Amino acid sequence: MKLTIDGQYVIAEKGQTVLQCALENDISIPHLCTHSSLSPFGACRLCVVEIEGMRGYPTSCTTPAADAMVVRTDTEALRNLRRNILALMMLEHPSACLVCGRRELCEQYRPHAERAGSTTGCHTCNNKEVCDVRVLADELGLKELPVPPVYHERPVERSEPFMDRDLNLCILCGRCVRICKYHQGKSVIDFVGRGGQTRIGQAFGHSLLEAGCQFCGSCVDACPTGSLADRYAKWHGKPESVAESTCIFCDEACALAIGTSNGKLITAQGVNKNVPVCVLGRFAIPEFLNGNNRLATPYLRVGEVLRQVGWEEAIEKTSAKLSKFTGDSFALVCDATSTIEDRYVFKKFTSEMMKSGNYIEIEPDARGVSRCSLPKGTKAALLTGNFVDLDDLKQLELLIVQDCYPTPASERAYVVLPAAVFAEVDGTILDCSGQKRPLRKACEPPGHAKPEWWIICRLAHAMGAKGYDYESAGAIAREAGIADAELWIERRDAPPRRRI
Repeated sequence: MKLTIDGQYVIAEKGQTVLQCALENDISIPHLCTHSSLSPFGACRLCVVEIEGMRGYPTSCTTPAADAMVVRTDTEALRNLRRNILALMMLEHPSACLVCGRRELCEQYRPHAERAGSTTGCHTCNNKEVCDVRVLADELGLKELPVPPVYHERPVERSEPFMDRDLNLCILCGRCVRICKYHQGKSVIDFVGRGGQTRIGQAFGHSLLEAGCQFCGSCVDACPTGSLADRYAKWHGKPESVAESTCIFCDEACALAIGTSNGKLITAQGVNKNVPVCVLGRFAIPEFLNGNNRLATPYLRVGEVLRQVGWEEAIEKTSAKLSKFTGDSFALVCDATSTIEDRYVFKKFTSEMMKSGNYIEIEPDARGVSRCSLPKGTKAALLTGNFVDLDDLKQLELLIVQDCYPTPASERAYVVLPAAVFAEVDGTILDCSGQKRPLRKACEPPGHAKPEWWIICRLAHAMGAKGYDYESAGAIAREAGIADAELWIERRDAPPRRRI
């Protein structure tokens, strides 16, 4: 069907609303309660338009497009109406910065949000760089409020895991309530109270955990203000770049959009905005990769103490020690969280370089725990994690650990080698159905940490081996015949809730 929007002829598909049709044709209509994952709602009234033959100002997000319809989206009457609607919304939202005459000068010297316990304006708001309200205020030319604003003085809620909630910033657009119902099939949060006391909350005063929240973060992602915030990411601002990779925290292997700034991972969200990821994929990854005690440099044992050394010294002394333990006195233990490329190199090194049949690959249990016992007669072992009981480790003459965090195993090691993991490397993993999924490097590892295959190849070189001259994980994949992998984007349902 054909219709006219602001004098421009456009084509609309059956079932499209006027707003959808306009946006698809690069015609901007201010809107706030509308969200790409949600059905039309018509609550904020900012998307009102004029339609010939129709009384009043219908909301474009709920009005179906019709053949020969003539729509106007940018008249003076509409601009005044939208400006007044937004001004009324701002009466219960810290809005001084939005209408301040010195805002431009202020933001020239304070471009980023200041860290503060409570948000009193844009200059202390964690959502400053991506706030929908700020964008609308600029578009509509909001310069003043019709009546003095009201501040509810509600405390910032920080008792829930992973996110903060500041209801002083809430404009009751309803996005969070609707996205929770859409993504999880139940109303963990809803509108509570009446009139001027209306707020977002849980029934009977329950906490989010008691109310059955899955902590998928969809409400945080849908919030157009800073009312709901990711506790870790909130002060890092808008990511400089976003890359797509695969989550490794379970074999569901969800496709993730990884946000980074200054080479550091700060956010992780599902690539498919219509299907949420689990709490681990949404909130745990940035804190896991950026932990203060990440291994960032090699450590070599000197007497009873592990001291920091460079890669050259660590590889040289480790290879000299390891060369004495060829045959089945050597074992290499890894698990399925290492990439297929890493495990190909592990196995090749164990069988070809060390002449050992003790290549052990563990499948993590339902809680993600990998444990095994070393074969009888093992005198030297290389572990890529804390996989072996302490009693077994006590029998070893040489223990090499390459990992991303200190563990009881690394505390007993002769050498500890820092490994890059997940979004710090390229590679391939398998999901629960055996399909190959890609890992793509999106951020830099801490300090001098290196990919696991790189570490093994340097050991092999130092021991005089040939055939380990790989320049990338892609080169390993070609030699191993690992087919190209695809992200699992078109999944229909959220991953099952896991015990943690």
